[in-house]
Amino acid sequence: MSTFLSKFQEGLVYKGGTGHWAFIFHRIAGIAILLFLTTHVIDTAWVYWAPESYAHAVELYRSTPFLLGEIALVAAVLYHGLNGLKVIYLDRNPQGWGKANEAKLSWIVFGASFVLWLPAAFLMSRHLFMQVEHAPVTDNSAVISYINVGVLALLGIGLSMLWGASKGNRAVNVPMNFETRMYRFMRYSGVMLIPLAFGHVLIKDILHTVHVIDNNYVALYWGSWGWRLYDLALLGFALAHGINGLKQVLEDYIHNEKVMQTVRLALVIAWLGIMLYGGLAIVLFSTMYQVY
Repeated sequence: MSTFLSKFQEGLVYKGGTGHWAFIFHRIAGIAILLFLTTHVIDTAWVYWAPESYAHAVELYRSTPFLLGEIALVAAVLYHGLNGLKVIYLDRNPQGWGKANEAKLSWIVFGASFVLWLPAAFLMSRHLFMQVEHAPVTDNSAVISYINVGVLALLGIGLSMLWGASKGNRAVNVPMNFETRMYRFMRYSGVMLIPLAFGHVLIKDILHTVHVIDNNYVALYWGSWGWRLYDLALLGFALAHGINGLKQVLEDYIHNEKVMQTVRLALVIAWLGIMLYGGLAIVLFSTMYQVY
């Protein structure tokens, strides 16, 4: 534990400039998002496994501390996503990794994240200081899901073509192994999660807000297979991306290989368990029995 704390402290005091702080904030945001994602997958799955518990969880989310936490979460999602795009861009254009250019891009990410977060924070925090009435959510909302799934499919095809076209242009021939494939997955999934995660946050947290979400709300959305596919894609990409990111963070601090092997196994088990618990709830959900 002392070694872990000392390395963490070294990371904070290291004078790496803007890029270093962008790196630290990226990791903090990623871990925070993974923590919320894990909790959110479990409590949303209660709509199928334990409907009464889900209703109680939603009430908690409507409380002031949780609402403030969700507002901070939106900031984390925006920053982590935009900074991830910056990292992907620099990976594909390594000449841009110079200190001055990386600092400039980091400040652009900081600014864009803040500008996008401000209106979201206002819309989400209105319930703290005013009475807000929301329009009812209708079946027409399901159409958006099919649009998003279509965009995701086109994005996946485009990424595959782009990666294949640039495969032979590397200065160094990197052998394909598990870590190389996971490196690619982190880049693929990072781009895929921009429309998925940003769309989810925009619709559920900003436009609709937790104040209109309940068992009936979920039943309405999961009554559409478009939204089920959307949520399954979000679950699959986001959870695997987050778990692998956490593994990478822990590998920087845990250098005992036997301990790290145990940690990797625990992460795989956790990933499988959460995927099954959340995925089965989405697939097996039946509006006939769940609507209140």
